[in-house]
Amino acid sequence: MPRRAATSILLTALLVAGCEADSPAGAPPPPATTAAASDLDHLLDQLETIHPEPFHGVPRATWVTEMSDLQQQLPELTDDQLVVEVMRLVALLSREGRDGHQFALPQPGHEGMALPLRWYELEGDLVVTEAMAPYADLAGSVVEAVDGTPVTEVLALAEPLVPRDGPATVSMFRPMLLLRMHVLRGLGIAAPDDDSVTLTVSDGGQSRDVDVAAVPHEDLVAWAGRFGEFRLPERPDVAYRHRLEDVQWSRWRGDALHVRLTEIQEQPSAATLRRLEAPDLDRVVLDLRQNPGGNNGNNHPWVTALTDVVERGVPLVVLTDRVTFSAASNLATDLDQAVDPVFVGEPMGGGLNFWNDVVQVRLDDLAVPMQVGVSTIYWQRSSDDDPRLTIRPDLPVPVTAADVFGGRDPALRVALGPLPDRLG
Repeated sequence: MPRRAATSILLTALLVAGCEADSPAGAPPPPATTAAASDLDHLLDQLETIHPEPFHGVPRATWVTEMSDLQQQLPELTDDQLVVEVMRLVALLSREGRDGHQFALPQPGHEGMALPLRWYELEGDLVVTEAMAPYADLAGSVVEAVDGTPVTEVLALAEPLVPRDGPATVSMFRPMLLLRMHVLRGLGIAAPDDDSVTLTVSDGGQSRDVDVAAVPHEDLVAWAGRFGEFRLPERPDVAYRHRLEDVQWSRWRGDALHVRLTEIQEQPSAATLRRLEAPDLDRVVLDLRQNPGGNNGNNHPWVTALTDVVERGVPLVVLTDRVTFSAASNLATDLDQAVDPVFVGEPMGGGLNFWNDVVQVRLDDLAVPMQVGVSTIYWQRSSDDDPRLTIRPDLPVPVTAADVFGGRDPALRVALGPLPDRLG
């Protein structure tokens, strides 16, 4: 018998035995509990069938023990707690990094309720960047507590739920998870069965409590946009936050060419290529901030075009931040290996060498049906012995609340200023 099949049967048997100990003699365990346990057995089976190396970040025995413990706890867990514990179990697989696409989330149609706002981690604070009516005045507020739980504790409670390629993946995705009432209730932050929270926020040093009613998750997505749960809001006077629906554009800034990619969905356009060939080109600034990825098949033409530029003696600067992820981080890594550009901004949320191309495994029999993305391909864009989980900028420029709300872009200013001596 294959090892995983034997393990699956054993874990189910342990769960049934535990349930029977608390039930009248001969009574079967609750069918829903049995089905949920079988779903977790199915997850283990699919991990070992689909993922070429599912336990690269945690010993298999450790993960199976955690799964067994969760199966034992099923009769005592609320629906929200089960959602959180499945998230925690799956995120454990990437606790050492390199597997940030393996999310466990409620299936479409089962996402439940969400807070009607967007927030972002800035300088250690959780800051509301935008809010739906009637809470629009929350924008710019620093969250001090959620239903009385200090925000430092809120962030710490959510950290183990986030799959990651590296450390910056956490600050990218943690605010998104904390918008969901399943997560807030499952972590014990919000009250059970409540679809509202009280936010304690600070505005200019003055604290106030605001009762915020949740909305259906689909309403939040319709308002915030496709990537709005983890991106900064659009702002027309800040170039990298403007025209986010345009996946590619370029603009002259003096003799420097600012090339902006909001997704990796297109190869270099004819107009961009013409500008890259300009004889008086001083430098190229490739802006990959707030770019969550796309199609890796488009990366090679960008690397070829930008390598040609560098070989002509034109410096290349690459702007990254925590939302530089997936195919965008692959592009950054390809350029790092090919031409050693100057990196400016924040460390990427995406990795250099990481797992991706997930297949969704459905867990239909959980109280809240969920799906787990299981990786299938290892994208190795750096050397196999590269210990880095991300690219740390040569010129770090943190994102601050003052800049976000003041319409400033200091990272672009640095990218257009004096460069390290290695590039002149």
